[in-house]
Parts: sequence; structure tokens; C-alpha cells
Amino acid sequence: MLGKGAKTNISHRNHKKLATIFALLLLVTTALGMVGNTANAQNVSRFALRSSVATIEPTDLREQPSATGDSLAELPVNAKSTVLGGPFNEGWYWVSYNATTGYLDGSKLVLVDANWKPVDATTPTPVASATSVATASPTAGSTPGTIPTPSVSGDYTGLWLAEMSIGGNVRVGPGLDQKVLKGWGAGRRVLLYQSAVDSKGGLWYRVSDPPEDPQWVHSSLITKVAPVQFDGAKFQGRWVGVNLTQQIATAYQDGTPVKVTLASTGTIRTLPNGTKEDLRTNVGVWKIYWRLPTQEMKGGTIENGDYYDLKDVPFVQYFYQSGEALHGTYWHDDFGRPHSHGCVNLSTPMSEWFYGFANLGTIVYVHY
Repeated sequence: MLGKGAKTNISHRNHKKLATIFALLLLVTTALGMVGNTANAQNVSRFALRSSVATIEPTDLREQPSATGDSLAELPVNAKSTVLGGPFNEGWYWVSYNATTGYLDGSKLVLVDANWKPVDATTPTPVASATSVATASPTAGSTPGTIPTPSVSGDYTGLWLAEMSIGGNVRVGPGLDQKVLKGWGAGRRVLLYQSAVDSKGGLWYRVSDPPEDPQWVHSSLITKVAPVQFDGAKFQGRWVGVNLTQQIATAYQDGTPVKVTLASTGTIRTLPNGTKEDLRTNVGVWKIYWRLPTQEMKGGTIENGDYYDLKDVPFVQYFYQSGEALHGTYWHDDFGRPHSHGCVNLSTPMSEWFYGFANLGTIVYVHY
């Protein structure tokens, strides 16, 4: 693109010279591309743009197309992503994984199509034996185990915040014979709603809560972080507490928690020019002033690399005038970490539950 005030009348002779140069560059680029592509074809499959791929072994999503690039996320076996470009640097692909873009080694990927079969990735051997689980000292109101947890659904006494110590499978029930629902990487935050021992003595934790579908993770994949902090009876009736430190949203009836879930609140972004943009959710006592069952959300800028246009965002409840809201989130599955432009991201089932719980005027208490 020519700058403002630049001349646009290029002579015919100069035009011919430029055309010759461009033709030579094109030939060289094509030749290099053919050499590179031949080398890549010998090592990895070629994946079309927008195709879905899955990992065949645990691998890192890198910031650059190189094994020395910074790790953005640890992907477990069978983690799916969408190809955005490539191959680069001997077989690296630019992909989108859970709304995070980065590079994956193509030799560790397979195409997800009608012939795709997930890799049989067995959950690690249980750390606790049947004997040690049975003889562990129990905590009142919890199943015996390495981390005290509630024993029944809806009981949040002794609730723990934890995280995945290594990547592994999330299953629909407590046991290696249960169906694998998805995989989570190391560092993914979880709430330990309930513990259970399977028929072989393996200790499992339920990491979802109704109305979410059942999700269970083996105890060998879990590292505890801290007990969940509750706010007590700060307000009367129904109200919502958002703990920015623990990234947890809690629905209260007076001082009793009636629903607890992980959230993703506002973050601090680094702009391309190196400056920081503070998008953290505003601390204070607010009230829900506008609600919509679904809404398109747009914001950010292309220049800053944070432009978004999200269709049909579910169960939106605005509580701050700049546009901060409780709402459902389908574009990432990394709750428990800040991600948003200021809103409180919830899973879609949880956002629907909170939409039914709250109303216009319901207090939203945001704090650290």
C-alpha cells in the first residue's frame, strides 16, 4: 500500500522491471515451497484449512512453529483442534484449540474424519489402593480419601478448588470402564464436588455439578489448591458472589451457598505495542439491570488482536454499565482462569441455572 501523498504514476519501463523481479521471486518461492513440502510430506500428513485434527499423544501447543517455542497449553491424547494454516517449519500447523491459537507438530496429529478412531489412552493407575482408601481417616460429611470432599450432590461443605496435575481423561462416571467424555490438560482448574471409589479401589472426583453432565476425573490426575471460600450472609435473599481470586461464582440464599461453579472473569491483556490493557471485572456491589436469553456480542479491535464477534451468547445478565455480565460460554472450556473482557464466563448449563435463579435487581457481589 502506498503512503499518503506518494506518487502513483509508475512508468511502463519501471513496471516491466518490477514484473520481471516479481516473476523471479515467485519462481524461487515456489521452488523452495516444493522442496519444503516434499520434506514435510515424508514425515507428516497434510491437513486442509478448517479441517479438524486430534492429537495421538500428549503434546504442547506452542507459541511458535518449533519445539523450542513457549508452551501455551498442554494437550492430552485425542484433543481436537481446527487447522488455521500450515504446514510451517517442517510440518507445524497453526491451529485453534479451545479458543487459543498456536502451533502443533503435525507428526503428532491425525485427521478427524469418518475413519478417525480415538487413541486408547488409559487413565493412569490409581495412586490409592482399596486398602488405603478404606482405612484413610474420614472427614465429617465426606467420603474417605486423600482430599475431603462432599459426599452428596448439593452439599458444598468441604468443597475444594484443585487442578489437573497432568493431562488426562474426563469420564462420565467413576471407573476406567466409563466412557471418556473429553481430555483436559495440566493446569486446568476443577472443583471437587464429590469423591467415590470404584469397584477396583480407584479414587475418583466428580468435577461437575447439575445441571452440567456428570464428569469424573481420577485422583492421580488431581492436585489440591485451596478450600473454597464462601462469603457468609452478606445480603438477604438471593444474591450472587463472584470470587476473583478463586475464579468461582456462588449463588446464595441469605448466607447458604445453593450453587457453586468455576467461572472465568476479566483478564489483563498485553497489546501488540507492549502496553497492558486492564479488563478485570469491576469489584463492588452491583445489581442485574438487563437480561437476555441470547445475544450477539461484539468488541475489541483487529489492531489489538482482541476482536470478537460471538453469535447467540446464552443467558446474559448485565450487572455493570460498561457491559459486564454473567453469561454462558461455548468458545472455551478453561473455567477457573481469567479469560474475558470483563464478563463472568460460565458453562452454558450453569449460566441457564443462574438465569433461572436471579432476576432484575439481584445483587452481584464481585470481590477478591
